[in-house]
Amino acid sequence: MTKARTANIVLAIVGLTVVNSTLVLLSGICANVGLTFVKCPTIANT
Repeated sequence: MTKARTANIVLAIVGLTVVNSTLVLLSGICANVGLTFVKCPTIANT
């Protein structure tokens, strides 16, 4: 029972880390895309 419980805890931790890293990656990509969209019109205007 303890082995299964520790495996579940490890799986939960790994899952949380994966979710957190994907969220960070997505937010970073969104920030980069937003910056390019903000920069391009200003470059075109000048």
